[in-house]
Amino acid sequence: MSNERVIESWSSSEYARSWQQADGLSGMLQFPWEIATILIGREASPELVVDVGSGPGTFLERVLQAYPDSRGVWVDASPGMREQAEERLARFGGRVEFVVADAAKLADVEVAHGADVVLNSRVAHHFDQDGLTAFYSGAATVLRSGGWLVTLDHILPPGDWDRRYRDILPNFAGSNAGKPTHPHYFPFPTLEGQFAAFEAAGFEDRDLAWRAFYTCLFVGRKTRG
Repeated sequence: MSNERVIESWSSSEYARSWQQADGLSGMLQFPWEIATILIGREASPELVVDVGSGPGTFLERVLQAYPDSRGVWVDASPGMREQAEERLARFGGRVEFVVADAAKLADVEVAHGADVVLNSRVAHHFDQDGLTAFYSGAATVLRSGGWLVTLDHILPPGDWDRRYRDILPNFAGSNAGKPTHPHYFPFPTLEGQFAAFEAAGFEDRDLAWRAFYTCLFVGRKTRG
């Protein structure tokens, strides 16, 4: 699946900054970010954390702050987002490497290989089902044995539930919450579609760790070999 149309949407600094300013969900996502951050370090602090579609680097910042010895790889297709991320992550100095690349081609990012964790936040819904499976397969390729795949993203609830959730979401996450701020070329994956993509990519050890309305935190672990 080509990701070129999605990338085009994020090509300018102005567009990236306007999206960040209009983001109504960032406050609500603090809790699942914290769940994921603690979970991935429960046994040992991660050495290499790859954040795909990292945007302004908010999720990666949380993890690097929690684990002072960790290194991060920021991956995003938007040069404009890189500018924001470099500002946000400047305090980590040489602990972060920045790579402008398509999320669909994660396996081609050499510095991502050997990762303990692959994060992605609000990226996966830009893929169709085949593209989602391919994306997770790329994550499996760069992850070491026992590594973590963390997806924080939207799903398409059944029936009228999507509309119902969007109608009430502004009461919890601000007036912009639930309103599209950028193009979407495919329907959101379903809950079942997410689990199917995890399993098809080899993540049989996976679970839904958190859900609020139509936004979910999925966590999977690569089988130890």
